[in-house]
Amino acid sequence: MARTEKLVFCVVFLIMNWTNSYSGQRLGSIADTCTGPDETDILKKELSVLQQLVKDQAIKMDNLKGELYSVKQKLSTCCSSVGPLPSGDDGHYGKEFLIAFPKSKGSVTKVQVLITAKEDAFVVFDSAHPGVNNTFQVSANAGKEVSLPVSVAMDSDGIFSKAMTIRSSHAISVHCVIQCGCSAAEGFLVFPSRYLGTRYLLSNSDFANIAIASQYKNTTIKLTILSSPSYITWKGVNYTENEVLHIDQTKEFQTFQFSATGYLFGVIESSNPIAVISGSYSDSSIFEANSAMEYMIPVKNFDFKYIIPNFAESRQDTYQFQFQDHNENSVTIPGIDVKRGGGTDLFYYAYGNHLPCIAKANEIMMPVVFSSYESTFMTLIPSKEQFSNDYRFLTPSTSSFRHYVVMTILANQINGILIDSKPIQKYQNNMKSVTNSDTGEEYITITIEVSNGFHHIYHTDSDVTFGLILYGYGTSEKISYGYPAGLRLK
Repeated sequence: MARTEKLVFCVVFLIMNWTNSYSGQRLGSIADTCTGPDETDILKKELSVLQQLVKDQAIKMDNLKGELYSVKQKLSTCCSSVGPLPSGDDGHYGKEFLIAFPKSKGSVTKVQVLITAKEDAFVVFDSAHPGVNNTFQVSANAGKEVSLPVSVAMDSDGIFSKAMTIRSSHAISVHCVIQCGCSAAEGFLVFPSRYLGTRYLLSNSDFANIAIASQYKNTTIKLTILSSPSYITWKGVNYTENEVLHIDQTKEFQTFQFSATGYLFGVIESSNPIAVISGSYSDSSIFEANSAMEYMIPVKNFDFKYIIPNFAESRQDTYQFQFQDHNENSVTIPGIDVKRGGGTDLFYYAYGNHLPCIAKANEIMMPVVFSSYESTFMTLIPSKEQFSNDYRFLTPSTSSFRHYVVMTILANQINGILIDSKPIQKYQNNMKSVTNSDTGEEYITITIEVSNGFHHIYHTDSDVTFGLILYGYGTSEKISYGYPAGLRLK
């Protein structure tokens, strides 16, 4: 740990101990009855002394609060994502994050933030919502699981002050998981604030669910509904297909929640960078209804081609492809029938055949997979350019799951992958391949069941990158979760 970081930590530690030393002081008890003629004068003097002590303590507490605020501000400045990127601060690793927690199916019973780091880190949680502000140390070899008050998740449509920021002394990776008893669970990867954008597409299915977090005050937000059989209601007005909803003059760290009974595809645009989480609060597939959500990536990160892995144990995979404009769009997957959705070229869908495949389009697109076993989870599919070299993650402990990772990598680069220090060859029986007809490149996908807790997967050649998605199905409950273990953005 660098000298500056040690100093900040020591100051915080001293302030905490100084505060405790004052909060624990007690004065001697005062007799219940008068014992002499001068007792009234004595009591008045004692009262005067007590009043002065209270005043002194109040001044000292104000000073302590000022010192603590100053340290937090210095830490925030030190941990700002502005400026040159330090070693390891790339892709899904970063030092500042903005988070909102959408509503889910049923009452939320657990909200967790799962943090991993390449180096030991000092992390600060900050929010206007009570019970969230705190500081933690994260070990590079173990990570940190943080439980938050369930009230930080939104439970209805509207405007709230529930956005949360995380700032860290060193680069960290962040995932979030929400659970609603035994009826629903889901999670998402949070990418660093420096990658937030001003233009997003929405992905969801029935019971569309959208949450937005504003990072700056006076941000304007515009939602253009491109396609929907349903509508959303905002301040007493219904908005549906081809209509535009405007939100002006937001406050910093505000959150906005919208929902609909059907799917709702659209474009969200803003005057300043925002975070957008989209999905469905109760996906109504043929399987058990489950919440589905993902932290959306800005449109500027979309690509023309994606390698879609197979998800072991899945009974049905539905691929959803979305475009930002009507432009005679098309999607092709060799051997799979891709259908236009809802009579429009704004979105297409297909059903997986339990094999990896390559989807290509004539315009940049956003692919999402809804994968079902007994319930359905939703995950973004990273493009090849978004693959990373190093992934550290914690599996969710919100419930009992069977956890899996599915990896995508060029066949000739498979050697050198280490999974918790073990060579990938151990899992060669789980490998499947797909060939890119345009280039002749062969890709391997590998599905591996992993244990509860911390995992580290990387390639020994720092120039080699690969895709990794983490997912799980409940062992005793019909719930599931899934999200990228990490991805690189522009």
